[in-house]
Amino acid sequence: MTESSVPSGIVPRGLQRTHLQLLILGLAVVVAGSLVVSLLRRSDGQTVPPPVAGAGPTLVSGAQLERFAESTAHPVYWAGPRDGFSYELTRTGDGRTFVRYLPKDVAAGDPRPAFLVVGTYSRADSFADLKRAANREGAVWVELANSGLMVFASKKPQSVYLGYPGAKYQVEVFAPSSDTARRLVLSGTIAPIP
Repeated sequence: MTESSVPSGIVPRGLQRTHLQLLILGLAVVVAGSLVVSLLRRSDGQTVPPPVAGAGPTLVSGAQLERFAESTAHPVYWAGPRDGFSYELTRTGDGRTFVRYLPKDVAAGDPRPAFLVVGTYSRADSFADLKRAANREGAVWVELANSGLMVFASKKPQSVYLGYPGAKYQVEVFAPSSDTARRLVLSGTIAPIP
């Protein structure tokens, strides 16, 4: 039976399978596209690409930070949500992640060291490294809850480091004011992104 001799309303078997495959492929493309757009949509409706290691700083929403943190092998720390600030996320090729708090009128990548930054560094022996740093001349250290340790250099108190036994990461908090960096760590404000 040739295609021209098929009664109207009946589609040859080979064509049915092809149509079904094309329909399924089309639906898959639409669903995948919708998922990608929804994952990348910021709260203001604009889309941004996901942060790529080594690609530089990217402004992201709080929801994007949460999705990013879920995709990493270790916790990613931050100072919690802050009104009036944008979140700048930077990933490096060597396992470091930075969350920087920028006032709304400041662009991503601003070179000034005038903003709060929370860095999470993937390190196998991070707690042992932190304990060694605590024993160096000029180091100041404080015990934290859960057997944690906070360390900073008395000559550079704007950067405070913290870690916990068994963790394969270390956290750095930089603030233009050394009092701010220490206060944020000691108050428990510096925590993993939920």
